[in-house]
Amino acid sequence: MRGMKEKKDSGEQAGGKREGVLKVLHGSVREVYRDDWIWVLDKPAGVLSQPNQPTRKASNALLKGEFDFEDESYNTEVPGEGERRVWLLHRLDLDTSGLIVCAFDPEAAAIFKQALHEREIEKAYKALLLSAPKPPFGCWSDCLARSSRGGRVDVRVRSGRKVNAETSYELERTFPGTGLSLVRLMPHTGRTHQLRVQAAWHGVPVIGDQRYGDFEANKFLAEKIGLKHMFLHAWGLAFRHPITGHRLSFTQELSQRLRLPLERLENLGTKIPRRERPAADANKGYRGKHRRGKEKGRDQERERGRGRGRGVRGANRGRGNKKKKRKK
Repeated sequence: MRGMKEKKDSGEQAGGKREGVLKVLHGSVREVYRDDWIWVLDKPAGVLSQPNQPTRKASNALLKGEFDFEDESYNTEVPGEGERRVWLLHRLDLDTSGLIVCAFDPEAAAIFKQALHEREIEKAYKALLLSAPKPPFGCWSDCLARSSRGGRVDVRVRSGRKVNAETSYELERTFPGTGLSLVRLMPHTGRTHQLRVQAAWHGVPVIGDQRYGDFEANKFLAEKIGLKHMFLHAWGLAFRHPITGHRLSFTQELSQRLRLPLERLENLGTKIPRRERPAADANKGYRGKHRRGKEKGRDQERERGRGRGRGVRGANRGRGNKKKKRKK
């Protein structure tokens, strides 16, 4: 994706036929491209790609209608057409804005998903990071582990494990005096929270990320430049049409809610305060570069069977059980 230029999509623009289908979109979602098989949309932050399980319907979901989690599709009611199924081909986090693709046809959906699996879909994101990555371009290769407690999903890097997440990055520009940088991120895999966790792990968390980022920096920038949302935008998308085989390429520029804070940042010139310990450390997400030694030690401890799968809490329970035995 380094070669992707800032240009409009090269495919056919959304036409005038079947305008009724637009009625099933969330009110703030914009259509970018549509044909008989695929549908490219511009999703703003705050809109769900799909409802959260077990709920099948949500007022802030991408499309109106019930979501089938097994089939990964929306069952919608299109004015003038009746019932219509729309397949969701990939996802964006709630607070991530930008390009997302759906399909009207099951065959097109299956072909596109296979292309995703085989890493044939090119994606590029723009992110505002707390500092500039070093070197200015390269690739992050990590192992991400996912856990879920009480409906909350958390992801963290596991040291010394097989790589399952790869992201290329390229520095676009820096903002003098602040330490911040605008970076293009190009994921080659599609793990949950991948870009956010990898950026944080490599010492350059995404600005505005309230889970894996830096709370103190986020609060400061919200007050100074009005950035109150995560600055992660799905900017570019390129792939071969699943049915026609034609090469399609799309770019979607930053929304005003991201563009205006970026303009204010030009004149800030102030070093951004940071927390000594990243905020997400508390929820076992990002461990931080300065925590890698401890993380590695914990992994080794788990391999020896101590506190396996439970971390410190598991170890404490074990000690508690031993005390009870001694009392007997």
